[in-house]
Amino acid sequence: MALASIFGTNQFRYEPGGVIEFYDQYAAVRESFAQASAWTGLDVEALVRQNGDHDEEIRRLAVPVGLAAAQLGIQDVLTEKGLRPHMAGGMSLGGMVASCIAGACERRELMGLLMRGELRPLQPETAGEPEREEALASAYLGPDDDPADLCADRDGVYLSCDFGWDKDRRVRIAMLSGYRDALEKLSAETGGLVSVTEGTDVAEHSPLREPAQEVTRGHIAAMPFTDPTLTLCSSLEQKTLTRADEVREMFTDNVVAPISLVHLTQEMERHGARLGLIVGPSPSLDAMHYPFPVVCVDSPHAVPRAVAAVFEHGVSLRR
Repeated sequence: MALASIFGTNQFRYEPGGVIEFYDQYAAVRESFAQASAWTGLDVEALVRQNGDHDEEIRRLAVPVGLAAAQLGIQDVLTEKGLRPHMAGGMSLGGMVASCIAGACERRELMGLLMRGELRPLQPETAGEPEREEALASAYLGPDDDPADLCADRDGVYLSCDFGWDKDRRVRIAMLSGYRDALEKLSAETGGLVSVTEGTDVAEHSPLREPAQEVTRGHIAAMPFTDPTLTLCSSLEQKTLTRADEVREMFTDNVVAPISLVHLTQEMERHGARLGLIVGPSPSLDAMHYPFPVVCVDSPHAVPRAVAAVFEHGVSLRR
């Protein structure tokens, strides 16, 4: 009979329309963005609206920092409404936000990490060989297919995210990452079941991100973590993180390890999740199948729906 808060990722640039509405309507969201701005030095307008006359580095950093500030602020709004989760978890960036909600990491520390962790060090060049471009791709498979099979024995192709099934459980959806040429070859060989995403240049959640992992490893090692005070579910594997060192390990591995909505939600179901609230903008999660009912709280209009769903599904609220 438990309530779960689920936090999404910033794999693609999100549309901030609902976030702007939250910002205009709720002081808690404005406070969250004000804190993020003070801690990072990024302009509030750039964080909220994802626009403005900024250089490419600022615009790129504003995406994860802005999304984290939005998710934290919207969770604060839900808490003000009495919707305190019994458990939390998320995908990629969302897993780190969930750690804050679960009391394992301070918000200021997370913002500092995002300012450093999004650095993308250049890959070392191999003499005489051109640098291979990285990319992401979407894969749409049969309901009984294993997305890991797409990557088996393929150089430069990795399973990045297993989203599980669509709402009707007719399609298994995954995100792949790797080198663009290898992904395009796979797309051609599968007749379009794999679609290479334009405008992406980083192989998220793959071994190709190891240089970025090394950049942040020392910073994460120095960060203070504490044992979670809420049930904290991982998306890297079907596991509940109960100790500070486990949360630290998740932060360190998060950049290179594949993530799975299936692992996350099955662990939440194991803990008795009766309703999930997808906190903040995350269209990739809104269209998926869950083992329990969910409400996507991506605009203020969804808050009454979340409150109604708690009573509809008989969820006991945490005091």
